[in-house]
Amino acid sequence: MGPPDGPGNVQPGLKIGEQAGPLLYPDRDQRPGGRWSYPGLVGDILRLAAVERALAHLIAGWVVKVPELDDKLKMATMLEPAIVRAHALRGHALTLLERDTARLVVGRDWIEPLRELDEADDPTRVVEAVLGEILPFLLRRYQAVLARLDPLYDARLLATVRSAVAELQPEGTTVSGRHTAALDAAWSVAAPCLVPLDEALWGPGDRVPVPARPAHRPRPERGARAHLRAMSRLEPDDLAGELNDNVMAELCAMELMSRCSYEHPDMPWAFHIGACRHATDEARHAQMFRRLLAERGFDESALIQHGSNYEYAYEFPECEVGSRRELLWRLLILCTVLEALAIDKLPLEIAIRDTLRQLDVARALDYASTDELFHTENGLRWTRTLCDEHNLDPLIERERVHGRFFGRQRDERARYLGADPERAAREIAILEGPDPDGMTFRSRTEAELRRRASFTDADCEQVDRWGYNG
Repeated sequence: MGPPDGPGNVQPGLKIGEQAGPLLYPDRDQRPGGRWSYPGLVGDILRLAAVERALAHLIAGWVVKVPELDDKLKMATMLEPAIVRAHALRGHALTLLERDTARLVVGRDWIEPLRELDEADDPTRVVEAVLGEILPFLLRRYQAVLARLDPLYDARLLATVRSAVAELQPEGTTVSGRHTAALDAAWSVAAPCLVPLDEALWGPGDRVPVPARPAHRPRPERGARAHLRAMSRLEPDDLAGELNDNVMAELCAMELMSRCSYEHPDMPWAFHIGACRHATDEARHAQMFRRLLAERGFDESALIQHGSNYEYAYEFPECEVGSRRELLWRLLILCTVLEALAIDKLPLEIAIRDTLRQLDVARALDYASTDELFHTENGLRWTRTLCDEHNLDPLIERERVHGRFFGRQRDERARYLGADPERAAREIAILEGPDPDGMTFRSRTEAELRRRASFTDADCEQVDRWGYNG
């Protein structure tokens, strides 16, 4: 297996211009001036693909460990663009290599600086390196390729490179530090250790059972409801609590999907593209609800923060740590239970906000609801695939993880209520009392929407048995 853009097989002693034998053509890679728009084009494409894929992997591992929400969400919004660019570049290289997947090889040296950065213990350092050095490095490399492409020969590649240049334009400070120097040196390694592009990533370096949150913000006591509606939805305190709770839920989903990608780098490209899209969607949703908080004059710094859904869904005693079954259970609970329940519950919430003329909130919920269908459909696809691979029944596995996930919450809630009977009586009275705004809407199993997301009748019957929708 030779390096990208290296010489192919030529007839011994044959030189350019000499007549080849009847069964052997001149080697096109030996053409004066090179075969493509410039010598080294395929190698540059593969280098960019490797670095972009490694960048997505790095970010997927670190999103959950970055405490400050602005930085956390900025990192998460880069996930989908990075892996989409990597996959597009892989396709361009495969085309130029005449679909010979054996030649899709990259140097591990090229991504070693990103692997080393993944071992850092300072989130601020990682965020600054990604924003201030790695993205500018990629921009510079894309610009160098762009300057040498032919508008006709390289039309499709040109579109990808131009899009990358536009996406990578810096928003903040660009610096040239040790990461820049390491990436430049790695790019130019003369004889890299070549491995298949699809196998170049490093394995997960850690486990993160609890997501990082801003240190100065309060966390609720274990078992407490993050937002307990004791007043009208029109009251500022209730609306602030509800919007903030939405932010927290979106963060948890974003972080869990990111870790699903990071902790299983050997899953197919299609899995990672879907996981990164899901995570980036959730980052956008969190940004939507944070914007509503700011537009309505709420200070989020005093609002409660938590990572409950992530913590309850990250690991399970029934599943071996880091196993495919653990991945299956994460996807089952997040995508096919929680996100699927959002398909049922969001129409109810939208109806209430429209009735109360909180139209900005209703619109944000509308946009979020449209993404839930992809999230559930993608989750169903991969949970069914994993169940097929391991001879498991998706309905039974979903039933088991549902019981474990909500059983944990029930037990924590019982301990919380049992610790203070007066508090328990007060909270139970609120939960069992009439709707503070007199709303009579009720949720229902949105069977038609669920079927559009590829739920079966049996799947819909299962959620009906759980009783969440009357």
